Amino acid sequence: MTLAAEVLPTLADIGAGRLPEPPEANDGNPWAAGDYWLYCGRTSVRVLWLGPVTAAGGITAGLLACADCISTLHGKAVAAMAKRDSRRTEPTHRAWHVDMAAVRARFARRDRVTNPDAHQNGIHLAA
Repeated sequence: MTLAAEVLPTLADIGAGRLPEPPEANDGNPWAAGDYWLYCGRTSVRVLWLGPVTAAGGITAGLLACADCISTLHGKAVAAMAKRDSRRTEPTHRAWHVDMAAVRARFARRDRVTNPDAHQNGIHLAA
């Protein structure tokens, strides 16, 4: 059996995820000259297309980012994931303990009242 820890990346693995190298000519990444949209707001820098973005009213465009801001965006995504995952593991609610013996006894009493012949006919709740 494969354990989740053997398959799922750890937060350290994700945080150390491979980011694109700083833009250089012929580095294998499709860097292009353009205007950046998110953090630094620089213009005419080497940017990398990250994917489509849809704005209010159904307006779509390509999201472009420079190397420094890709790193910032990656850090924000890792931090958001860590925060989301920590909320899932915080003990915010107590588990309910159900006394199954009491539940069986209650239904057995009800069964005897509503169908007194049930036990004589071999119909009963499993213990």
